[in-house]
Amino acid sequence: MSNTMQVSTVQPRSPHPLPAPGGDRVTGPRSPHDVRVPREFVHRPLTDDMLITSWRRHDDTRFSLTAQWPHDHGYFTPNRGRHHLILTGETIRQAGLLLCHAELGVPLGHHFILGDLVYTTHPEHLAVGSGPTALTIDVRCSRMRMRAGTLTSGRFDMTIRKAGRIVATGHSDVTVTSPAVYRRLRGDRLSARHTPGPLPTPVPPRLTGSAKDGDVLLSPTGRPHRWLLRVAPGHPAVVNPANDHVPGMVLLDAAQQAARTLTFPSTFVPYAFGTVFHRYAEHGTPCVIEAHGVPSALPCTTTVQVTGLQDGHPVFVSTLTALDPRD
Repeated sequence: MSNTMQVSTVQPRSPHPLPAPGGDRVTGPRSPHDVRVPREFVHRPLTDDMLITSWRRHDDTRFSLTAQWPHDHGYFTPNRGRHHLILTGETIRQAGLLLCHAELGVPLGHHFILGDLVYTTHPEHLAVGSGPTALTIDVRCSRMRMRAGTLTSGRFDMTIRKAGRIVATGHSDVTVTSPAVYRRLRGDRLSARHTPGPLPTPVPPRLTGSAKDGDVLLSPTGRPHRWLLRVAPGHPAVVNPANDHVPGMVLLDAAQQAARTLTFPSTFVPYAFGTVFHRYAEHGTPCVIEAHGVPSALPCTTTVQVTGLQDGHPVFVSTLTALDPRD
């Protein structure tokens, strides 16, 4: 992408007919299966994995959305009675994708390059109830670059609330490319796909906080604090067969699993999670996951930094911070 791209003053627009009945994008309470946001707008093939349920435009840079967090999802399993940490990151991701397609002129088929994903949660408001958790999300867009009415890059700052109380705050930075540009960027790797095959031995699920072996994304290497990324083929929550690279949310989950494993048997439940992505994680190339403790900026907290590498080059760096267990 050219560094000389100019910021456009063209108003963002929706390239697609809006899906809700009567053109209304905002609806009242609904059941978990009454999802009217198109699956393709949040890049999720299965309805059960969709978190965003509606959206409203306030002006060119401010939007409100609603979402639901599942209480019994097969993969986003609650931990110690609280919602899965990755749900916040996935919510930010889906909200940004939806707004790009529905309000900021990005056609389906364009590609998104995630620069970073950073969020802080309030654990006291993450308790899982007997049913789905209803959420509201306030979104402010900034650093928006437009070309011919289509977003090419921008930042999404979000505040997520449950019953008026802040559950999490965070942001993501994205760059959008057309199919033609993406083909040039990816070259021969455009046709790469995750190839099913024998999986390496998983780290015991109790170390990673996973529900079962198939959810574990780490395999031992025989070296302390160092693992290989393992991805069970066909896992609907983390693997999209159409991806020509390992999805970023898989890397985030691998990072939190590595942090939990590093700190075991201590109870490491992160409340803050920041990730910078440096390059794509390629299929067919071993991805090494390394974790080590780093000094925490706040007292009574523990911070772990996790790095993913392929061929010796960093793919991503995640920093996770948790409150120290109380005596």
